[in-house]
Amino acid sequence: MKLDQDTLDMLRISLRALMREGHNESFVGRLEELGWEEVLKVDAATALRVLFEIKGETLSSVDALGPELVRVACLTDPSVGPNHSILLPSPLSNPGTPGDTVKVEGVTSATNLGSQVIFFTGEQLSTCASSHLTISPLQGTDDSANRRLVYGEVPIASVARLSAEASTAVVAAGRRIIASELVGIGRHVVASAVEYTAQRVQYGKPIGVFQALQHRLASAHCLVVGAGNLATEAAEQGDEWTALVAKCLAGRAAENACTQVQQCYGAIGFTWEHEFHRYLRRVYILDREFGDWRTLEHEIGDRLQATRVVPRIGAL
Repeated sequence: MKLDQDTLDMLRISLRALMREGHNESFVGRLEELGWEEVLKVDAATALRVLFEIKGETLSSVDALGPELVRVACLTDPSVGPNHSILLPSPLSNPGTPGDTVKVEGVTSATNLGSQVIFFTGEQLSTCASSHLTISPLQGTDDSANRRLVYGEVPIASVARLSAEASTAVVAAGRRIIASELVGIGRHVVASAVEYTAQRVQYGKPIGVFQALQHRLASAHCLVVGAGNLATEAAEQGDEWTALVAKCLAGRAAENACTQVQQCYGAIGFTWEHEFHRYLRRVYILDREFGDWRTLEHEIGDRLQATRVVPRIGAL
């Protein structure tokens, strides 16, 4: 069953308002007030895609990804419950160390951790008690994301591994969700640049009439539309391969959109006063989560060479 257009329009209005409020502590509760669980039962693929496209468009700092990944883990591993929170892989972390303790390091946008934490050792998920861990603000490329670094060493006896099925499902879900968020950013920056080039006047005419800028924006738009179609397929199919390809193409399309748009803005695109740099920073952060697009391109190529089979993705 699919959500009808009127319901989708109302859902977009409500989700956009929630994202702009930016209250992390009350976000999950506000979703429940909207009847989010009922929406997911009707058409989870579309609802989640819309949610994260809007999150990208608004640059919201709310932790929408963490609760959804925990929900996916709950569906695939009975040991996971609502008292769990999840840490995304930290780009600076090392795999768990052998011995009497295991090194835990990850990133979260949650304000508070649950009593149990799910963390990555490579692509394998494990759990431990959060009481052994320290949480601190993580500053860097995109401070507006309100990301926090969680780290510590826990006794190896207190660490439990989740099933391989849960690990695969969480990684795939993370990739297709972030693909949708990147698509939302790509659409927003291209639309904003089109509006700007229609208003900015040089030599007595809007700069949007110049072919050089038209070509830049048209090529960026095409890549974002293609990435959006693939993100839709990934959301509907739910398999690991489509999520991998969607995340790869969405990261490439969003980065390309920002590159082309920055040229259209000219000098104003390099200023702190303009919003553009915030979207560029968020793209760089999101692209690194669950594999940046350049790394994923190599992974896709390696799989195709190893299997000698090109899986069909929807009608693509």
